[in-house]
Amino acid sequence: NGKPSTIYAVGDYYNVNGVEGVVFEISDGGRHGKIVSVDQAELEWGPDGVNTPVNSGTNGWANTDAIMSLSDRDNYPAFIWCRSKGSNWYLPAKSELLAIYRNRDAINTTLRARGYTEISNLWYWSSTEGSESWAWFVSMDDGYTYYNFKLYNYSVRAVSAF
Repeated sequence: NGKPSTIYAVGDYYNVNGVEGVVFEISDGGRHGKIVSVDQAELEWGPDGVNTPVNSGTNGWANTDAIMSLSDRDNYPAFIWCRSKGSNWYLPAKSELLAIYRNRDAINTTLRARGYTEISNLWYWSSTEGSESWAWFVSMDDGYTYYNFKLYNYSVRAVSAF
């Protein structure tokens, strides 16, 4: 029937064909969903003063693909880091980061049990641009969303769908 046989729940460890993460969102009864990477980086979003084609607050995949199609994509470290994990990885949109925040305790329980760095109370970049100078971030301390200069180094976690 082509459907995965494993049923996942939020907080489950996912490791299939070398794709490793922690489930933060499920669909189709747990057969599909999204995972967050087991590692993170501190990176700039991208250059200040440049409008990009990434304004989706819900679709980080589309935002990342838009950046990766730019001739100067190497100027966008957060996006490059996420995509360097594989073609299915991307920088999450603002709403995806909020889903990670809402499920942070379950995610961190799994990360801690496996010896990985937990999602901290830091600010994490989303792929959602606010203006030519700003992009949105989410505080994993309290779910606060705001925007700041793209040149700042904030935490980055990659996301992939399964």
